[in-house]
Amino acid sequence: MRHVPSPASTSDAVAADLVELLDLDGCWYEPFPFDVQLPRLESGSIVIAAAEPGVAPWRAGTGVELPVRFDGLTLGRFVLVPKRETCGVAFPAHLRATAIATAAQAAPRIAESLLTDPLPDR
Repeated sequence: MRHVPSPASTSDAVAADLVELLDLDGCWYEPFPFDVQLPRLESGSIVIAAAEPGVAPWRAGTGVELPVRFDGLTLGRFVLVPKRETCGVAFPAHLRATAIATAAQAAPRIAESLLTDPLPDR
């Protein structure tokens, strides 16, 4: 039987890498769906989403989103908490690209662990 890392162990390791890479105050993984909109790091851009019913809008100082996608499906996001307020533009472009690649590399492990871990009781 093959051991599949839990989403927590994978996401905790990636979060630690992102804190170091981007010199963050903090970072954590949140599974989809989200309660609050955040500016989103995308390849070559930063997206600030339009207001959406039922989702709190972004406020300065709440963090920046780094999406985790697998086969086009959003699994979750890493919330990046910078040391100074930013919508993401304070992160140099080459570091944003590295962060996006880091999340993309973790996505298959997170997706596989979601398929193999039992669902929590509701």
